[in-house]
Amino acid sequence: MVKRFLLFIYLLIHLIVSVSAQVKIGDNPTTINANSLLELESTNKGLLPPRIILNDVNSVSPLTGAVPAGMLVYSSGGTLADGYYYWDGTKWVAFIAVGEPSITSKTTTTTVAKSETFVVASNDITLTLPAITAADDGLSITIKNIGTYTDEVDVVPSGSSTIEGSSISKHFRWIGKTYIAVNGNWIIKGNEERDDNVFDVTPSGSWTTLEEVLGFLDLHMVGPSVVKLVGGDYPISSTQVIDLPYPLTIQGSSYGTSYLTAASGLGGSPMFSCVSESYFKMLAFDATTLGGYGSSAGDDAIQLVTSGEYSEVKDCTFDGFNRAIAALSNIELWVFEVDITNAVGSGIELAAGATSGVSFKISETDFINCAKGINFLSGSGAITSVLNCGFYNASGGIGINYAPATFTSLASMFITNNTWNNIGTFMSGFDFSRSDGRDANVFIRNNSGGPDQNPHCRIGVNNSSATTSIVTAGTWYKANWTAGTQTSTTTKWTIATNRITYQPVNKSEGWAIISGNISVPSNNRTISIAIVKNGVTTTRFGETDLRLTTANDPYQFATTIYLTDIAPGDYFELYCTSANSGETTTFRDLQWFTETK
Repeated sequence: MVKRFLLFIYLLIHLIVSVSAQVKIGDNPTTINANSLLELESTNKGLLPPRIILNDVNSVSPLTGAVPAGMLVYSSGGTLADGYYYWDGTKWVAFIAVGEPSITSKTTTTTVAKSETFVVASNDITLTLPAITAADDGLSITIKNIGTYTDEVDVVPSGSSTIEGSSISKHFRWIGKTYIAVNGNWIIKGNEERDDNVFDVTPSGSWTTLEEVLGFLDLHMVGPSVVKLVGGDYPISSTQVIDLPYPLTIQGSSYGTSYLTAASGLGGSPMFSCVSESYFKMLAFDATTLGGYGSSAGDDAIQLVTSGEYSEVKDCTFDGFNRAIAALSNIELWVFEVDITNAVGSGIELAAGATSGVSFKISETDFINCAKGINFLSGSGAITSVLNCGFYNASGGIGINYAPATFTSLASMFITNNTWNNIGTFMSGFDFSRSDGRDANVFIRNNSGGPDQNPHCRIGVNNSSATTSIVTAGTWYKANWTAGTQTSTTTKWTIATNRITYQPVNKSEGWAIISGNISVPSNNRTISIAIVKNGVTTTRFGETDLRLTTANDPYQFATTIYLTDIAPGDYFELYCTSANSGETTTFRDLQWFTETK
């Protein structure tokens, strides 16, 4: 019994000593570091921890139960990369070499921890940088969007901190930025100033095709934006619909370097259908890359479809389309410094149907070998200007075509300083002699290859026997001449017997030249003639006294009269008076020319 008791005491003491003692395994077992609980020493052996298979950083498996933070294992053969991992209480964290980033994946909106120094993100999410103070200066966190072309990762600071003075930093696909803490705010390493509304389409960029960038903008557009095509060919195989909440500009990097080419699948459809405000700059549109494309209806480069929207096309070229630009509603369009070649239908066509109010300006644009350069096919109330353009037709081509049966009215049109190669027809469809003034507000001036169409008219009277009675001396009476003896030609004036009426909406000035012969039945009479405006005899122009000496002898005269302040609807008539009451005059022959300037 005594021996058993002594043995029990010895074992108890040894156990107590063992529990509180330090342990060393390996070489020099009697020498141990005073601060170590367990020390391993060897020159030819290593530590072999437990080896398990890890497949998910968020699962403790193959361990079970509640795993305390700090558990260390070596994973081998699982879906996670082979290596050492420790459990931080919620997930397995890989050991990394000094200087190697710890990669963390984010797919939902969350706050980034200070320890998460390299983050790869995807989906449309917002990542909040950790709260920092000056004590965190130098903290570096890199975030990169590795999602799809439609994903946008927004990075925002915490609290009152800023990122380069701003409240948000956007990451598009493949965009990575390194954020460095400085004095309680964040700066971006190597930051290059760039607007978040400029989107480059490149073979290795965030967006590789127009379809991708338009798909992204359809989801994320927050303001007017610019899409830049960096150069080369950009095949278009289906219609690109621009229907966005803000204006969009699509432009090449420089003139003649970015080509939009027709590709298989596009037949019968336009390259672009613009529902919202759109701008095209420094682009080459090419229909010739797809066999047969351009010969059929719908094979257009750009269709503008929405009422009231504004669009611009500048510094672009078009080759081989049915229509380069087709306005299908009462849009507002500016075309500037554009070359349109080989348009099978029309270079630019206005086909607004019954819609009124289309407005466009075309300047510094050349139409080369187009069936019709500009075609006013349908619409009404158009306000247009065609300035400094060139029309280089092939045989049978028309420079400017107007279809009055379906394009029912023009509010105003200015066609000035253009050139034509004198092949085919320069302008077709206009009728400036109409009494209803339908085309009176088409101003055609200073064009090389065609005559000006300033308002002008001529009245001719031959061998009239009608007399004009001057009942009271000094009173003005409208001159009469025999019905059927008057002939006339006109451009933008309405002609009646001894009356011309001005049609255009703009005010003007002009002059009249009147020549002819007049007779009276008495000797030594003075007859005064003048042009009277709007029947008001006190508003007279060019009053001239004719002194007739021989009765019934035709007296030849000629006078030039300056007309001022000619307004829409103003009419002018030839009047006469005499110093003698009861006089009669006969205007036997007359030529009256009127021209405005």
